[in-house]
Amino acid sequence: MNALQRLLQDDLDGLVDRLASSTREGMLGKWGERRPDHLSRLDRAETELTEARRNLLEAYAAWREALDRCEDVWALTGLEAGSLPEVTARAA
Repeated sequence: MNALQRLLQDDLDGLVDRLASSTREGMLGKWGERRPDHLSRLDRAETELTEARRNLLEAYAAWREALDRCEDVWALTGLEAGSLPEVTARAA
């Protein structure tokens, strides 16, 4: 599990804890019988949450790949620099 996955899981765990402390067992079933429109809102909200998580993880994967490509280009630059006159080292 990468750092972003841990962060998202911590956020989700916090949500579940808040929901568990503020609701009673069986509440969703009773609530859904009286307000089926709220169940559809809940379904949409959960779908949005799932899609947002997937998008974040995909974007993070792209971020990691871009970091790797950048590092690779700098490594190639360093190899090519070996054939050039002496280059002064730079601090990050």
